[in-house]
Amino acid sequence: MFLIILFKSLMIGGLVGVGVGAGAARMFHAPTTQGMGAFRTLGELNSCEGDPASHFSFGLGFFFNAWASSVAAGSFTQDVDHRIIPNWGAAALMMKNRDLAQTLHNPKKMAIACGIVGTIVVAFLNSTALAVPAALQVSRGKSTGSRG
Repeated sequence: MFLIILFKSLMIGGLVGVGVGAGAARMFHAPTTQGMGAFRTLGELNSCEGDPASHFSFGLGFFFNAWASSVAAGSFTQDVDHRIIPNWGAAALMMKNRDLAQTLHNPKKMAIACGIVGTIVVAFLNSTALAVPAALQVSRGKSTGSRG
């Protein structure tokens, strides 16, 4: 069971990361290029002002909330898509090069970086949620109204 969930998590995390990364980077090119990201993500990426430590710490603050939510309720929050993956992808790209045009505003590089970050984050969150003992999973399902 663990390997199945891990495999699916790696695939889903990678696909989500690629979409989120490319979409966030394309938002910087609007209106000449149609973006598929959220304006909230765009604003939060801009607020870090191209500092890798700021991008990482911004995503880290939401990571613990998303982690607790995935373990306690068995579901992800929007923070995974809109805050953690794009900010950590941007931080990874900007560690060596702080030129925004070559990093944060480049859809191809952001798609690759966020795809890698997405695989790691989603696999970690799902695998730790799976580590909850079976007796607690039953009570979690009853308290949240989900079946499981």
